[in-house]
Amino acid sequence: MSYTKAGKQVRESALTSDKEEAKLRLAERMAGLKRPGKATVGNLLDGVLADYRLNGFNLKFAEDKIEGHLRPWFGDRLAESLTKQDIQEFINTKSQGKKHLSNASINRCLALLKRAFNLAELPHPTITMLKEAAPRSGFVEKEKFWEVFNRLPEHQRAPILFAYESGARIQEVLNLRWNQLDWVNGVVRLDPGATKNDEARVIPCSKMMMFYFQRLPRGCEYCFTFQGKHLRSIRTGWLKAVGKSKLLVHDLRRSGVRNLIRAGVPERVAMQISGHKTRSVFDRYNIVSENDLTNAMRSLEKYHEDTVQYDPAKTEESGPQSQDHFSPAIS
Repeated sequence: MSYTKAGKQVRESALTSDKEEAKLRLAERMAGLKRPGKATVGNLLDGVLADYRLNGFNLKFAEDKIEGHLRPWFGDRLAESLTKQDIQEFINTKSQGKKHLSNASINRCLALLKRAFNLAELPHPTITMLKEAAPRSGFVEKEKFWEVFNRLPEHQRAPILFAYESGARIQEVLNLRWNQLDWVNGVVRLDPGATKNDEARVIPCSKMMMFYFQRLPRGCEYCFTFQGKHLRSIRTGWLKAVGKSKLLVHDLRRSGVRNLIRAGVPERVAMQISGHKTRSVFDRYNIVSENDLTNAMRSLEKYHEDTVQYDPAKTEESGPQSQDHFSPAIS
């Protein structure tokens, strides 16, 4: 293709043997649009990682998705050759098999792929996100928690209690070190590197939690251990303890957030304790249970009882035609 740029004649290959495609690329060149040339998708993904480092985003999240899924699949492909069919094949493969990804995980991969092209200011095929399942709304009521707690192995009780009280992520709990525990003020101080969003956080501890900390063995840098070694997982003990109820460990996080709100803790403070960075995600965890709804009705009934004299029997006799059964209370 041949065109004029800055008063000079430019000739270059259209990188295609299709005449109509060559005309399209010539039109884009003349419009001043950038094209990827020989850049690979892998080059573009490197740009995403660099952007995450520069802006302090969650680099581990991007690396897991890029190195684990996107680069092995697309890395060597020329960016300009990527098609919608290629992306669909990626989706089809990743959504099947024993190690298949959820729609949510696939969408995170697609979002990173789209960001790679956008950062490079390059056109890309249409990327359509998959429909994601509604967020799980499970939580653990207080009575059920203690029932499960008493069934847990002794060495797993303290970390489960801490997760339930704080709403912290289970890996943040299991990776807790002794040097992060402030005995004087009764709080846990998580360093930026110890949290998912790389932000420091302070978690207050109850008297019961501090009691459990005092009873834990000290032969390791980590607070929670088993046979003197870092406790990396509570999966087996948890599954046995919950039995057929199928409660998830992550339900403790949702429950912790909800309990903080029920206790009257301001939402902004609850978000700081649990480590929720965005309001949208926090709202998904601040779940209203059936008991909450029932208690709301009880509060409404109490309000009516405090302001009017209500006679249910008279209401049944007279029906809804009359409002005489509501008599103003006299103080």
